[in-house]
Amino acid sequence: MSSKIARLASDTVIYGVSTVLSRFLTFLLTPLLTNYLVPSEIGEIAAIYAMIAFVGIVYSLGMEPAFTRFWEPGDDQGNAHAFLTAFRSVALLSVAFTLLTVALADIIAVSPVLGLGEQGAHLVRIASLMPLLDGLVLIPFSRLRMQQRPRAFAALRLLSVVVTFIFTILFVVVFRWRIEGALWAGVIGSLTTFLVFVPGIVRTRPSGTPPEGLFGQMLRFGLPTVPSNFSSIMVQVADRPIMLMLTSSSVVGLYQTNFRLAIPMMMFVTVFEYAWKPFYLTHRHDSDAKQTFSRVFTVFTAVCGALFLITALFIGTVVQLPFIGGRFVNPDYWVGLGIVPVIMFAYYFNGVFINMAAGLNIEKRTGFFPLATGVAAVVSIVATWLLVPPFGIMGAAWAKVIAYVVSAIILYVVSQRVYPMTYEWSKVLAIVGLTAALFAAAMMIEVTGSAAIIVRLVIVGLYMLLSFSLLKGGLGAVKGILRR
Repeated sequence: MSSKIARLASDTVIYGVSTVLSRFLTFLLTPLLTNYLVPSEIGEIAAIYAMIAFVGIVYSLGMEPAFTRFWEPGDDQGNAHAFLTAFRSVALLSVAFTLLTVALADIIAVSPVLGLGEQGAHLVRIASLMPLLDGLVLIPFSRLRMQQRPRAFAALRLLSVVVTFIFTILFVVVFRWRIEGALWAGVIGSLTTFLVFVPGIVRTRPSGTPPEGLFGQMLRFGLPTVPSNFSSIMVQVADRPIMLMLTSSSVVGLYQTNFRLAIPMMMFVTVFEYAWKPFYLTHRHDSDAKQTFSRVFTVFTAVCGALFLITALFIGTVVQLPFIGGRFVNPDYWVGLGIVPVIMFAYYFNGVFINMAAGLNIEKRTGFFPLATGVAAVVSIVATWLLVPPFGIMGAAWAKVIAYVVSAIILYVVSQRVYPMTYEWSKVLAIVGLTAALFAAAMMIEVTGSAAIIVRLVIVGLYMLLSFSLLKGGLGAVKGILRR
């Protein structure tokens, strides 16, 4: 079992390094944009990207999860047929909807969800190219994951971000194209990745005809995941357009900027998901599969605890560092730093959901996903509408926590009926409690300057010691350390 977890850890590190670099470059754009765009413009960009996320789910048609489930190691011809079936479906749908979006851009721009006004139609047309290009690379990227080629996957993801970063600097900082420049940079980044994939797509020519009914089988598997994924995206980004309707684009810009400061937790959950799905699908027939999956969840929780403490305790120092145009994050946005720990807490429960999804995917019971994500989406919308007016951006942050907790609980209950597993709940809860206690202690210790940094480093070090003891020797080892 340890060797399997080591392989998962190795793949996670590879995905992680590229994602860390990619997200770091993307993250650097946040302080950069705060110095060149006003909060209302950042809010409008956030609303546009929220819509792009929704459109991307529609374009996928559920073919990405279907392709991964119909992938069989060693069956090159069958996998090639599955690849082409999935790719062609996504490509046709993406092109059709993109043409429709371009034609209706004037109507979309003035909708309450975006609120760009009549002058925003050209922004909608530019933005429509991004989900199209992202849809065209969805299945090729998935094939790299199933081929267990994390290095190629990571390199191409990083390439797209680097290109986007360079052109954002060029268009926004040098040419001063503002929102339009940021959108064109994203289009060029996505286009670069697609062009790299083109030769491999063209060379995919399996012999013979595809198995009879392959498209129908993949559609039946993947289509139920579309409402689920749509609901998941709604939980992730629906708060932006709702806040835009309840408040203003400036408030959304403040929320979006501080939301992104929770990037360490988001990055870890993302890279874990990249490596986790191929891992459990590959080892689902192992005799100790359930024991391995349970242990992975415990280790996942421990890592999240460390990331939470490091980020929450030091983010106030990081934003004050010197950067282009002033501080790392413009001081006008510091008022929203309080939401960062809350957003990281929400991301953890998103990771819990990802862990619990293993059993349903293994048993091909994806029809249950819409139940969990659908309820969470409704909870997210209702909570955002109720909490934002009295509590502002903090209300939006806690609405996200509530939604993710609900989705994780529902998925756990359902998955236990389909694929029962015994998790190490005593250790998981002990790690969560330890994290909360140390964070609370750090907040109560009133020190400033270098003394504050030293105290926080000690707290992080204490967490590392105690959490490692929990993982290695259980609660007894921690009690022994505390007694000493």
